[in-house]
Amino acid sequence: MTSSMVLALPARAQMTPFADGCRAAALDFVNRVSVRADKHALAEWLRGPYRAHVIALAPMRTRRIDSSGLMRGALERLIVNARREVTETLLSARDPGDGVAFGYTALAAGHVYRCRDIDGVEGWVPVSHPRMRLVDRVMSLVATDYLLRSDDYENALFACVRCETLVFDAGRAEGRVCPAHQSDVSELGPGVDVAKRAIA
Repeated sequence: MTSSMVLALPARAQMTPFADGCRAAALDFVNRVSVRADKHALAEWLRGPYRAHVIALAPMRTRRIDSSGLMRGALERLIVNARREVTETLLSARDPGDGVAFGYTALAAGHVYRCRDIDGVEGWVPVSHPRMRLVDRVMSLVATDYLLRSDDYENALFACVRCETLVFDAGRAEGRVCPAHQSDVSELGPGVDVAKRAIA
């Protein structure tokens, strides 16, 4: 299990808005960065949304991503595989049992630590370790959010049956259509299993 150490959130940060940012950063990776599978988009995400929400347990160096030494397509496969694994985990966390297992796994791996915000509210913060896998970096953001409000995963998370975008919206969860494709709902055939499509 992780250390009992309690970390402080970044200056003047409050727990719920911070968790909102972690969720947004994770969804940005799944719905935008990993879809492009582009090293420039990944570098921008690591330097921006990701870095803004993690605490580095060792000096964090942001280096230019150089794919010249990789086999052709290796970086793209890494990003696509990370997207598949994160998507599968997010969708499985809708089941309470699987969600609890995910939370314990993140804690045991040391990907999240307890924290306290400026008002003394306790929660969780994602941490960064040297040589941490890309998928674990994204999962740490998800775990921070999940451990604070697992009900959202059970009741509000879905993948759009039209575009497979992951969305948190309890009002649309039953129909599983994102706002961008609401007008297309009448065109959908019965029996679409987007969960299987999203992780295929």
